[in-house]
Amino acid sequence: MSTFFDRLKIMQTADAAYFASKLFRDSFGVPFPVPREHCGLPIPTPPHLWHQYVALYKDANDSIRTIGFCNWIRYGDMYLEGGMCVDRHFYRSLPKDEWRDCRGGGGIAQLMMATAANELNDASAWFGYCGDKQAYLADLNAGYVPTRHKYLIVKWFKTLTTQQQDVLVEAAARIGPF
Repeated sequence: MSTFFDRLKIMQTADAAYFASKLFRDSFGVPFPVPREHCGLPIPTPPHLWHQYVALYKDANDSIRTIGFCNWIRYGDMYLEGGMCVDRHFYRSLPKDEWRDCRGGGGIAQLMMATAANELNDASAWFGYCGDKQAYLADLNAGYVPTRHKYLIVKWFKTLTTQQQDVLVEAAARIGPF
């Protein structure tokens, strides 16, 4: 018998549109963020700096569905995390033992961030721009801390001086919502 973690696959892809376009549109009501040079941010965003993660789940009938998505864009010595979404109907469809395992891992958002943290840890920090209460709690559980800027949160990967941290925080704040 397979476990929840046997059925879950979290993977990075250069362009997750094939997997996550519908989930993203259902979650945010806007088109999927296809990796591109001019994505609307005031910084360079060439496609090779984008890292998109998807969470896939294979149910008991061997049907595979996308249950999570998140995007990271490398900018200088930081990653900008955005677009985190999880299928809001997924948890209710899980058998109780799998739900307990998923919950024990922190849920799909935290599991995706943990996977990405093992791979995207070559910068000093991740920054997020989060106004959703539930997402904010998941981010805090994943190691983010608030900054002095409303909605801007940071997860530090390197030990920096306060001055070095401030420089990165201000650089991320100048970008605006991402």
